[in-house]
Amino acid sequence: MGLDLQTAQRLVTTLLNLAVAVLMGASVSRLWLGRDASSWAVARRQPVLKAAIIAAAVALVADVAWLWLESAAMAEVPVTEAASATWSMVTSSHLGFAFSIGIAGLAVAAVGAFIQTDSSPGPALLTLPGLAVFWYTRSMGSHASSDGDVSVRLLADWVHLGLISLWVGEVMVAGAITLKASGSMASSDRRARAAYVESLSSSATVALTGIFVTGIYAAWRSLGGWANLIGNPYGNTLLAKILLVGVAAALGGFNRFFVMPSWFARESAGDAEAEVFPARFKRVLWIEAVVLLAVIVLAAWLASTSPPGEQM
Repeated sequence: MGLDLQTAQRLVTTLLNLAVAVLMGASVSRLWLGRDASSWAVARRQPVLKAAIIAAAVALVADVAWLWLESAAMAEVPVTEAASATWSMVTSSHLGFAFSIGIAGLAVAAVGAFIQTDSSPGPALLTLPGLAVFWYTRSMGSHASSDGDVSVRLLADWVHLGLISLWVGEVMVAGAITLKASGSMASSDRRARAAYVESLSSSATVALTGIFVTGIYAAWRSLGGWANLIGNPYGNTLLAKILLVGVAAALGGFNRFFVMPSWFARESAGDAEAEVFPARFKRVLWIEAVVLLAVIVLAAWLASTSPPGEQM
């Protein structure tokens, strides 16, 4: 029973983190697409909006399911009998307090996702702060809160979670929606696509820099010493996550430094036969997305695994 419940918790956490990441990625994509009036950008606004709506709905359901499972586990009652335990969790625990604030932030983010507009930045600027609140409360309920709800450790964890979510979401939305194969494209469409990819690459670079800095700090605080990086469940999982992040970063670097320069040079010259470069970019992007999906799964496992020397 315990093992099954823990597995369910981890799966729901994975679904929640993935849905929030897609919502974040769709939101920044709406900002980037909204600044351009080309037919390429206009054609992608509606699919990105649908992705944001679906992700918001899934995230809200998954967040409630996460609390229900967490309450059942802490009260040691069957999942089907966890209603009273869930209510007690919400009304009388620090975790329930954090959840209440977090789901309010998620609800605000969902409202932004549901607002249908072609080019206004308003919906995205409503969604992103809501998600920032949500990720802060996730840090409040994690190992990072051991120093208090306002501390360097918690702030570093908050930034780390938010930047990973941004990176994962924007890569997945780009691979699945915005960079899908196009037919014949006018020069204005190719320029719009190139500008979108430039924004994607720059955002991922900034996110990766922040992930690296905050990740090193968070790992040092959680492990209590680099010797604990191997030989225990938490350290082993963290090491696997670090390696996968490194692989994803290398794939992103390959696209930025080896694929994009040649592609952009052709675009600047007005070369309409440059499709081999977007195709190559997208193939690498899809591999990066799969690797980042594995990172999301490992992050869920880490969240429910005690660091060396700490108790859950």
